[in-house]
Amino acid sequence: MIGYTGAFARRVAAVRARAAHLGLDGLLITHLANIRYLSGFSGSNAGLLLDGDRAIFATDARYEERATRELTAGECELIIVRNGLLGELAKRAADAHAGGKVGFEGSHLSYSDWKELSERAGSVEWESASDVVEELRAVKDEDEQAAIEEAAAIAGRALEETLEMARPGVSERDIAAELDYRMARAGAEGPAFETIVAAGSRSALPHAQASENKLSEGDLLLVDFGARWNGYCSDITRTFVLGSPSQRQVEVYQAVLEAQEAAAAALAEGIPASRVDAAAREVLARRDLGGQFPHSTGHGLGLEVHEGPRLHTRSEERLRRNMVVTVEPGLYFHGWGGVRIEDDLVIGSGGARSLVKLPKAQLQSLPL
Repeated sequence: MIGYTGAFARRVAAVRARAAHLGLDGLLITHLANIRYLSGFSGSNAGLLLDGDRAIFATDARYEERATRELTAGECELIIVRNGLLGELAKRAADAHAGGKVGFEGSHLSYSDWKELSERAGSVEWESASDVVEELRAVKDEDEQAAIEEAAAIAGRALEETLEMARPGVSERDIAAELDYRMARAGAEGPAFETIVAAGSRSALPHAQASENKLSEGDLLLVDFGARWNGYCSDITRTFVLGSPSQRQVEVYQAVLEAQEAAAAALAEGIPASRVDAAAREVLARRDLGGQFPHSTGHGLGLEVHEGPRLHTRSEERLRRNMVVTVEPGLYFHGWGGVRIEDDLVIGSGGARSLVKLPKAQLQSLPL
């Protein structure tokens, strides 16, 4: 048995309380980010069965040593499954809760896995209970906030070093590879997502993949990147220009910056997330640029790079203190280019605090 301590014990207790409130006798957790949140385990194959007084953690033989080292979950029984991890946990749930009701993470379960659960159900009724853990994960404790802030600091230092090579003739792919390398050298577990580097007209592609496209004088250079540290992600975007900016580039950048600052200023506990999105859009609409902003204003950030809450037009989810979110409006003009500015912010009692220290007050000109 492995004893739960500290934050993990509180998290497990909160999940058990939520499951009981839903009328569940137990909860089967299979989403790896949720498993890490509740146990500290960082491997790629695991399942966790929680009920009123037990925690059964299952993984395969590849991860036995890692699980023994990483698990800090409360009176947690570690089992090593040689064949059929999900089936073993389903059988244990059925044996312990005959005639009862056990929840599963429906939004994270494939059809084939659902069939396996059904075949092993016995007299247990399986019920989809999505977002039980995600609702807890949306609010970050001090250690989680510190991890995201460190991930942002690592990414920021790596970007500043990488920009020294941003010159005409260098490819987007070279810059992305260098940035990933420097994040790793600075202590990142890896990039939080595939690094986006887009120059010239390709910066108008919000999710452009870095290509062999070469940078040219006068290009906008959009870099969307993040580091993963201790499991937690940062997500940052900055836009630059190679050489002297044009008047239009400066105007577009200032419009995005004003929208980003308005959205960040709107962050407050208790308000619907849609109000933050609206704050950014109102700024751009006044400049008749609203049609060039095609995506949401931001999203939650943590063990995954996209978490709740979603800061979009229709989101009525209420923001809570200690949520960490991105704020990332952008403007994109096909054939010309695009600008996006993104920071990671934690919501406090009197507004929000940015976890990103990179400058953004003006369109930064990179020397040729």
